[in-house]
Amino acid sequence: MNFPSFEKFNYGLRPAKNIERKMMCETLARLSRIAPLRSYQYIGFGAVAFHDFVLFHQRLGIHRMTSVESFTEAQRRIEFNRPYSCIKIRWGVSYDVIPKLKWNQRVIVWLDYDRPLESRMLGDITILTSSVKSGSVVIVTVDADPGRVEADENTPEKRLEVLRSRVGRSKIRASVKGSDLAKWGLAEVSRNVIHDHIEKTLSDRNAPLGPDVRLGYHQLFNFHYADNARMVTVGGLITDPNDEERLNKSHFKDLDFIRTEGVEGAYRIESPILTLREIRYLDGRLPRMSRSARHPRWLPEEERKKYAKVYRYFPAFSEVEP
Repeated sequence: MNFPSFEKFNYGLRPAKNIERKMMCETLARLSRIAPLRSYQYIGFGAVAFHDFVLFHQRLGIHRMTSVESFTEAQRRIEFNRPYSCIKIRWGVSYDVIPKLKWNQRVIVWLDYDRPLESRMLGDITILTSSVKSGSVVIVTVDADPGRVEADENTPEKRLEVLRSRVGRSKIRASVKGSDLAKWGLAEVSRNVIHDHIEKTLSDRNAPLGPDVRLGYHQLFNFHYADNARMVTVGGLITDPNDEERLNKSHFKDLDFIRTEGVEGAYRIESPILTLREIRYLDGRLPRMSRSARHPRWLPEEERKKYAKVYRYFPAFSEVEP
């Protein structure tokens, strides 16, 4: 039996994932230039904790929310943990549920898979890209850890063979070699497969349309992080010319974690290993921590730099007595 990831990991205690959610939330808040955030619907995978649902409801004011849940064995537990009555739960696997959803309003969809990329996920992306209204955001997260192949078969040739069997040979760029899939290489290749699939689906959708209503895809997110396994998150805006004019690329320019298509490479979310006292020390010197400032030699420079990049989004964990 395959157990869901929420029974293996406490997602509330994964700092990189926590940082990613908050970075997304700050970005999504800027959609208000297109339409009031309350008019959006959020669709995701809540599991037992509904972390993203809580964050997006509290900070963005979204109250139309749908959680797609496939692990029916935990139905009573998931329903018990639903934090708000405005969250509707749709039971079933994503590729059965998503085709049945209505797409008559702007949506933010986060397909936060805990498995490697496969063809059924591309099917979900096809439905979304073919259906969502202009001003919508589509985000996809997949496991991109090359070590997921059995250890005795974890060779470059085997990795490429497994990827082809999962997503289809035609979906992978011809230049990709097995040696490209080591370390963070699988994350980059997975991003390219998702990106190319979105572009191809939009091209098909636009074929019968005039230039004034054709939709474009504008990448915003290309995150790499590893609380446990290596993961990649990619996604962005789907807009027609009118919405694109309201919310152009420069609207996100001041967010250094944004990765538009023209920006090379992913944004690596790295969580620093620091004590609470060290964090308070650094907080007192941020946001403009001088390069020439003298810090204790025992405080690792690498951890200081990591923290300076993510301190506004860094989770505050504390133990509370019952």
